Amino acid sequence: MGPESRGLSSSFSQSNQFWTGLLLLGIFLNVLVVFTSNLGLDTHVHMARAAEEDRTGDAMLPWGHTRPIDSMSSDPAYAPITEEGWFEIMPSTETEAHALGLGLMLILCGIAYLVFWKLFGHLAAISTTALISIHPTFIFATGRVFPEVAMAILGLMMVLSILFHRIEPNWKGVVFSSLFSTVTMAGILQVKGIPIHFSIAYGLLIAGWHILDNIERMRILTRSPKYVAMVSSIGIGTGILLYGGLFGTGAIGTIGEFPERYAFALIIATFDAIGIFALFGMVLWPFLRSTIQRLGSIEDHSIATVTGLITGLATVITIYIAALWTYEAALWNAEWPNVMWTMGNNGRYISMLMLPALLLIHLVGLDNPSADTQSNPQSKKKALILGIILILPLSILTAVHGQTMWTDDAGEAMVDLGLMEGDDFLFISEATLGMHWLYTFRIEVDPNGENDIIGHWRDTDSGWVEDLSRSEPLPNRGDLKDVRFIVLSPGINTIPDGWNVLDEGNAPWMNGGGTWRVLSQP
Repeated sequence: MGPESRGLSSSFSQSNQFWTGLLLLGIFLNVLVVFTSNLGLDTHVHMARAAEEDRTGDAMLPWGHTRPIDSMSSDPAYAPITEEGWFEIMPSTETEAHALGLGLMLILCGIAYLVFWKLFGHLAAISTTALISIHPTFIFATGRVFPEVAMAILGLMMVLSILFHRIEPNWKGVVFSSLFSTVTMAGILQVKGIPIHFSIAYGLLIAGWHILDNIERMRILTRSPKYVAMVSSIGIGTGILLYGGLFGTGAIGTIGEFPERYAFALIIATFDAIGIFALFGMVLWPFLRSTIQRLGSIEDHSIATVTGLITGLATVITIYIAALWTYEAALWNAEWPNVMWTMGNNGRYISMLMLPALLLIHLVGLDNPSADTQSNPQSKKKALILGIILILPLSILTAVHGQTMWTDDAGEAMVDLGLMEGDDFLFISEATLGMHWLYTFRIEVDPNGENDIIGHWRDTDSGWVEDLSRSEPLPNRGDLKDVRFIVLSPGINTIPDGWNVLDEGNAPWMNGGGTWRVLSQP
């Protein structure tokens, strides 16, 4: 690299104005999306569960579980209680939910800046914070109030827990690293609704790993990022696949139940999560090759541990996404492989590793002036600029357009038409995510559950017209005798005898477009 090129790189890397401007743009986009976006499907579900717990003390879904026994019908009676999960911090109003989403994003930016400033200096801090502020996944999560931002905070804390041992490479460091690793993992499991006692095993694993580094002959493994990455990814991946194939139930059980579908889904999930959401969306691709090359010659316990953590979690996330796609397709009898397109944004789960990945890149470059980092891209300057240019349109589109839902208008229409306390309504849609869409009505028709309004859902091919006239409901199906309104999602034109169209409207093109209808009887 010639003197002129080095000068340009240095000017870029030391340009506080560039990174500050990018950070301000990112903050603006995160604020904007609060006003342009509806809450996400999962958020509506979590709010309904939270409101029900506030009202009755039971953390249950009032209109039935989102994964009903009958895959073509809701059943309000089937609503198992959930004691843990993201819903526990979810407020009951849309305004408060949006405030939570934006607040978490600002906290993430603040923590990221402080951590990277303390470890690597201002330039690394401002560049890292700028990149996470424009990351499309985080803007997406801010607007829809998804847990990815909270998971990113916990992901950074997880890495910091490991670095305790780097600061104190003794028994004190082992204890603190293990303790904080346990607490951090408990937070992650809590958000995902998984029993937190599993975090104890993780904490003990971290302690054992640090202790293992005290054995000199084991350091060829514990201090080699290359070996740790391979052992972590291959070992964890093989273990999960074998367990899922032989003993798994639920989503993970699809590995053995639908092996061909799962294998195909795993390929697509790897491309989706690792390729699109991680390397492209996080602008990691300019530094991938050079970082891997340097990791191959490094002997450092902390860097090896962080590398193993990232590769291990990336493996777990990718395997889970593929299992989720396969499970949902089987559960809803959805058309394969179209369900993967419908649920393609599940690749966003990998975003919890963005800050660990950026931190790893800077750790590699800490004692190596020639290393390429986001704050000092050197030969990767043009690639970094290109990466930022490529994702900015997605970031802006995500903020400007936000989440759009036609169900808000349909819910308001029912209320205006006379939906009253104790009334039921029936929602007709295709099976995939049908129950999730059902709960988007609740915030409009009965946000706190005080009016005892019950929403029912039926798949288009469920025989719902016949269900309307049954004296007794079929097993695992809710009773439709008190249904006063029917909402037909776009593309459904079946109007039962005796029912009339009282209102209709057009769904946003991002939701597929088409005309929705509200029916009632005279």
